[in-house]
Amino acid sequence: MAKRLTLFTVFLLILHPLLFKAQIITEESENDDEDEYDYSEVEYLGTPTKTYANARIFGLSPQRFFSLGWDVQLPYEMRFTELGTFQTDSSNLNFDAEKGLATYTGGLRLQLMTPVISNNRFLWQSMLNAWDVQYTARKRSHEFWRDSLAHMTDTLDKYGLRTVNWVNTFYVPFDEKQFIIAQIQLDLSGNFSWLNPLEGQLLYSGAVLYGQRPNDRKQWALGISRTYRAGGMNYIPLILYNWTSLSRKWGTEILLPARGHGRYTFSPRSMLLFGYELEGSSYRINQFSTEDVNFLIRRGELRFRLDYQRQIAGFWWLGVQAGYRVMYSFDADRLKKGQSDFFNLLRDHPYALRNQTDGAFYFNISINYVSP
Repeated sequence: MAKRLTLFTVFLLILHPLLFKAQIITEESENDDEDEYDYSEVEYLGTPTKTYANARIFGLSPQRFFSLGWDVQLPYEMRFTELGTFQTDSSNLNFDAEKGLATYTGGLRLQLMTPVISNNRFLWQSMLNAWDVQYTARKRSHEFWRDSLAHMTDTLDKYGLRTVNWVNTFYVPFDEKQFIIAQIQLDLSGNFSWLNPLEGQLLYSGAVLYGQRPNDRKQWALGISRTYRAGGMNYIPLILYNWTSLSRKWGTEILLPARGHGRYTFSPRSMLLFGYELEGSSYRINQFSTEDVNFLIRRGELRFRLDYQRQIAGFWWLGVQAGYRVMYSFDADRLKKGQSDFFNLLRDHPYALRNQTDGAFYFNISINYVSP
């Protein structure tokens, strides 16, 4: 009996590896059959999902839905010629005909922005801006005997300057890399009263760009724009370049020639931008305009600045700017009503008033509600 048990035990020991191997082979065969069934015999009834380039990349400064700010410039001197007709190549201009000192230049700035249509194939955003610029200014000297003096210092002191613009931006991606951006803008600018804004000069601007988004950290585009940022109307090429480093600490936010900034991110809640922005418009001055002719101040400011942005609570952020303002243009033109505006960079249209304005330090503080 013991001998039979021993032989049976030996038989099981020999048979067990064979049974285990057979089990593995059977399971592999079943898996092969299952794999063949899952992947070769199933018919896919859906359509492939197409991806589209997102409008933003990682690390950009927050997009503002609401912004209320106060902008102020430190004192500076202004110098004006008399009213007249000055060719673009005029020399020996008398900028001492009127000198003025602006001890305060500033006011409130309001921005409201909302997405109208937002999906992965099409984005339409609409934005409204209102800027109020008040002056505290006085003449330092002027030539009393000239009837052609503009007394622009007094006009700015009494009425200031205002602008309202409505901007619509459209973003259309073609695929996961390519996209176009189109923008349409209407401006109403002048020294009008808020109770009667239709006395301002109605202007229209626009831009179109084609670009690519190679990855989630880089975006570039090339295009052309009709703009009044430098005061006069110009058609200029555009270069967009947004980039964020692998560490997400450094980056750029560039739309040349309108603005160009480097960016350093301290944390997800705070960042510093450093660079410049060009801002301006053509302002209708009612006191020198008639029923047939508009008198337009071509105001363009080049602002070199530091811009610190920090989250204060939830989606509310604080913005603080400090920098130096260079007056790119503050000359004036006469334009007949109904007459198309002219290309300022290649102008042969005579000036109605010439100006020299000193640079000034400026500050801006704002409270902002940003996109999640």
